[in-house]
Amino acid sequence: MELDLLDRRIMHELDLDARISASQLARKVRRSKETVNFRLNRLLREGYLKGFYTVFNTSKLGWFYVKHYIKFKDTTPKKEAEIFEYLRTQPNVAYLASVEGRYDCLLLVIVPQMARADAFLSAFMARYGDYVQAKDMTVLLSTHRLNAKFLFAGKESRDWHYKYELGNFTPDAVERRLLAELSSNARIQLLELAKKCGISPTAAAYRMRKLEEEQIILAYVSEPNFSKLGLRFAQVNISLKDPAVRKQIISYFDATNTCLFAIEMMGKYDILVEVHTQSEQELQKIVDGFRERFVGKYADYDVSTITKEYLVVWGPFAEG
Repeated sequence: MELDLLDRRIMHELDLDARISASQLARKVRRSKETVNFRLNRLLREGYLKGFYTVFNTSKLGWFYVKHYIKFKDTTPKKEAEIFEYLRTQPNVAYLASVEGRYDCLLLVIVPQMARADAFLSAFMARYGDYVQAKDMTVLLSTHRLNAKFLFAGKESRDWHYKYELGNFTPDAVERRLLAELSSNARIQLLELAKKCGISPTAAAYRMRKLEEEQIILAYVSEPNFSKLGLRFAQVNISLKDPAVRKQIISYFDATNTCLFAIEMMGKYDILVEVHTQSEQELQKIVDGFRERFVGKYADYDVSTITKEYLVVWGPFAEG
């Protein structure tokens, strides 16, 4: 199956608002509702779209992220598989991937307090420290989720982001279940969502609107399948001489129409951008453009190519 312009426009609109109705989507792309439903179901069936998720402001809920970069030593493929399986099953791990570059493993841990982050790392090192050559860490300050312009550039541009100030919004049991359902199924029908939460559709709609107004829910977006789309997945990690240029760097990478996430951080690196390109040459051109534009403003950078994602969790709401 080859994606045509209509497929890409549908994916573009769903990334702007994954909860858009089929009728509204049909009007936007100027096709019939039946055509849009057929195309959407085909994109899901053929694996171009993995699904839809919700972008949360986890800081307002009192959670923050710590990113770990790990370089292995003295490991066999079997031992590395064991380490990745151990990390994949740990309750605080939100993201886990193997990479090529300066490191072998990237993982993101979500915790409500630094003591929990320390306990996680201590337990890991006690078990596998003999196989760790180097480890680095950053604390996430602000996450920017940009819209997927590599699908279809269009005229609309988004930057859903939140700052690092921790809040104390405490969802009740119903809200927590609602957030858990929406986290990895943002397009769930209201009737089904209400049933899963044990409330009426009217109450479910009200709860969602309240969470949106409180800016706990920031957006409903799509989850493209990068490999199916023929896109290389790389992360550019940058240490800056002056962190004040973070926003300018995000704007640069956003303008390439290849960037989906940009993260402001504190620690080993000051900023991370995720880039999705058609080729190594395209990636190198983007990196060279960054080097030329920001010469003298960065201290160091490295590029990591994601080889396999073992775990992606979109919020701290998973039901046991």
